Amino acid sequence: MIDYIRENCILPPLSRPQYDEDSNTYDLYFEEAETKFFGYHLDRDIIAVPFDTLEEASETLKKIVKLHYDEEDTKED
Repeated sequence: MIDYIRENCILPPLSRPQYDEDSNTYDLYFEEAETKFFGYHLDRDIIAVPFDTLEEASETLKKIVKLHYDEEDTKED
């Protein structure tokens, strides 16, 4: 899941995990990134990445935020 998020989403996520009653999942929301399949467009979509449990969503959130800040630190060096 981390690879999918890194490839298709702008980091960090737009919010903490949010419960979706309709699907009974905990979702992380991201702004769509430019990819090799879809070039830049003015109206970026919002991508919801669903997780079965809050723990899984929270753990992924921690990993994604860490990756984001590690990448930012690398850019500044």
